[in-house]
Amino acid sequence: RHYRGVDVHDRHRDMRLDVDNMSYEELLALGERIGNVNTGLSDHMVMKHLRRRKYSSATAKESAVDEPCCICREEYVDGEDLGLLDCGHDFHTACIKQWLMVKNLCPICKNTALAT
Repeated sequence: RHYRGVDVHDRHRDMRLDVDNMSYEELLALGERIGNVNTGLSDHMVMKHLRRRKYSSATAKESAVDEPCCICREEYVDGEDLGLLDCGHDFHTACIKQWLMVKNLCPICKNTALAT
């Protein structure tokens, strides 16, 4: 590129990757080169910080919030163990535990799920 008669070289052009046009094999190789960034929590940390409660359909109807678990899309059943995040959203304990081991963000509002 030229800017007012001066040749401006894009030093970073060679470092940019066009991942949209990479093959599956090229993406796998790239993943091996750059490694894995784990933003999840350990099993121990999830169970230590996750608040839990039992689901009650009577309480859910009173609060007008009777939606299924957004992770597995299954309806809650009376007496089921729910995990409550810092933001107030809740999920089946088993579902949110698996989620948090991958990413410590609420699947609904994207806020930090558990302060550790």
